[in-house]
Amino acid sequence: MTFFRIIAYAEVVSYLLLLFVAVPLKYLADNPLGVRILGPIHGILFMLYILVVFRRSAAEGWPFRRTAWALFASILPLGPIGVAKK
Repeated sequence: MTFFRIIAYAEVVSYLLLLFVAVPLKYLADNPLGVRILGPIHGILFMLYILVVFRRSAAEGWPFRRTAWALFASILPLGPIGVAKK
């Protein structure tokens, strides 16, 4: 498994945990601890994913459209997995 794929999967898992576990706990159970922990972890993984996309784009000579799609996919819940599989 490549570093790019590992980061993509980790970013997706952190995003899903944040959306479906930490945020509901914060607002439904009045417990913000999950967001305080998962928020920064997801933020770091998100920035690392962006960095890895730019590095891979430069190394492999991706056209602008492919790079833009990979960056846009980062805001979709399962988007980075689709990019990593291609």
